[in-house]
Amino acid sequence: MTAAQRTADDAFQDVLLGLFQLHGRVLEAADVMSGVFGLTGARWQVMKVAARQSLTVSQIARRLGLKRQSVQRTVDQLAGQGLVELQPNVDHLRAGLVALSGEGRRILTALESRQQAWLGRCLRGLTRAELERLAASLGTLAERVESATDRERDADAPGAGRSGRRPAAGGRRRLVAA
Repeated sequence: MTAAQRTADDAFQDVLLGLFQLHGRVLEAADVMSGVFGLTGARWQVMKVAARQSLTVSQIARRLGLKRQSVQRTVDQLAGQGLVELQPNVDHLRAGLVALSGEGRRILTALESRQQAWLGRCLRGLTRAELERLAASLGTLAERVESATDRERDADAPGAGRSGRRPAAGGRRRLVAA
């Protein structure tokens, strides 16, 4: 396929592939950096959230966009390693607050130091303005994907009609770019 034959859809697929590759490499880097402490990137991520503020497992899961059960397993593993502690929660007796232990804070400090050095290597040669433009573009793209997904969800909702789409007001359809 020549460059002239490529479509916006092709370019979007390239963006998605790049994002998936970036995500995978960042997860791998987190596992490499945290592995020397007997951790995984996922455990490190939970530790970082718990270091900011003592939260319940459910609150941590919501902040990370993960399922509560997977965060519970991670917290149990971290507690078994002595890196987090469950503290009493006056607002909910059965849901303790996850907080870092002294050893957890020590390891998190060492991990953050390694992360800063890694970030320096990753960002060498990139300007802040370039990164801000990239962040803005990705934010815009994320909003467009969310909007298009909401439209798909609405189209699949009960009462959407035989075609799977709800007719616009007055029974007429409008074509609206997502």
